[in-house]
Amino acid sequence: MFKSIDLNISEPVNQQIYRTLRKAIITCYVLPGVLLSEKEISSQFNVSRQPVREAFIKLAEAGLVQILPQRGTFVTKISIKKVVDGQFIREAVECAIIKRAAIEINQSDILLLQKNLAEQKQANEREDISYFLEKDDEFHQILMNVIDCPMAWQTVENIKAMMDRVR
Repeated sequence: MFKSIDLNISEPVNQQIYRTLRKAIITCYVLPGVLLSEKEISSQFNVSRQPVREAFIKLAEAGLVQILPQRGTFVTKISIKKVVDGQFIREAVECAIIKRAAIEINQSDILLLQKNLAEQKQANEREDISYFLEKDDEFHQILMNVIDCPMAWQTVENIKAMMDRVR
């Protein structure tokens, strides 16, 4: 199901598996409704089942999978209601971030944002959607770094999981 990836020893394995599975679900490499096998994924990543189980729990918290005891873990279908709710919450959080960033931003941050926007423009011109979306996420991360609130990005990242599938 997945290409083998080299796990980084300086970062928890469950987080690396979470990110890999999240990306696979969001990009529809793994389609809605598919059963995810804890055993199969743990053997593909050459790890025990525990970090896979922890990744599944985090994916469930983001609404990307549903864990059904004694039945398995399934990729959830896209919910328009969750997309709309997520958009509402994200807009509220990001409006607050922009207000604070407008006060706290410095020239270095402005240069980072300008560079990022230029990269987004190039990606758009090349019709490289994947790179464009990566740069768009990076843009929002830069703004959240400006206000030094990493929890804001973590919150937005969880909220936007369903939105990312639509994007």
